[in-house]
Amino acid sequence: MIKYLHFLVLTLFFLSCEKDDICIEGSENTNRITIGFIDNESKNLTGISLSSIKGINNDSIIESFSGNELKLPLMVNSNETKYILEQNKVKDTLIIFHQTNHLYLNRSCGFKSNFLIKSDTEIIKESGWIREISIVQDSIFNEEKTNIFIHY
Repeated sequence: MIKYLHFLVLTLFFLSCEKDDICIEGSENTNRITIGFIDNESKNLTGISLSSIKGINNDSIIESFSGNELKLPLMVNSNETKYILEQNKVKDTLIIFHQTNHLYLNRSCGFKSNFLIKSDTEIIKESGWIREISIVQDSIFNEEKTNIFIHY
């Protein structure tokens, strides 16, 4: 009798356990904005070398970037994100205005955020190296597509 009771208690114990909530590596995350660079004279997509990229009101600092595509995080708790982009000791401020949409994934992974870039995104420069910016994909649901082109 005790043997059967013991078996019943163990069976009920294992049946009452819930599946572990584990956020699997590689699952969905909040996507970053993808920025491409276009040479203003040749109108071709080209690589660029930047001395530094510093986020304003966040801790993002990238020293010496070189490439033709840059991925930067956006602020999830604000409707604007600012970065100072420095090339050859000349600094321009890129202000990205965006709308944030939070999406609940599950209990272990929490939320991810998708963004919609607003058309009033701008650059602030005194004698800067950036000529203009163009928004080509205003929704950020993945990092595969370029969202903004910086013409320099």
